[in-house]
Amino acid sequence: MMNQKEKVKLMFDYLQGPIWISDFETGEPLTGINVIDEDKVLSELNLKCSKLYSECYNFDINNQPCVFNKRIAKKNKKEILELLTKIKTRLEDINDGSFYVEDLATKEIEEM
Repeated sequence: MMNQKEKVKLMFDYLQGPIWISDFETGEPLTGINVIDEDKVLSELNLKCSKLYSECYNFDINNQPCVFNKRIAKKNKKEILELLTKIKTRLEDINDGSFYVEDLATKEIEEM
């Protein structure tokens, strides 16, 4: 019987990602897949990417993220895409066959 591969989702939200889900303070992935969650390179890349994406939000009077700022997003787009490429490459490098990647993040950023 063949083992089921785990899905690793790449997507964005405020203070999150692209590796879904992750610790918003450290960038540490929380996928439940040890080879990913314990990888320091991925944590670092994930945190940088999360910060750049989260910079794209404006806040309301209650300090809640409310509006995605397309001007800032366009400014950060190239760097975010570079980080996404590094994350995907790292995931390929460490993949022991136990997971596959569903990338929803790259298309979202490319369309900004």
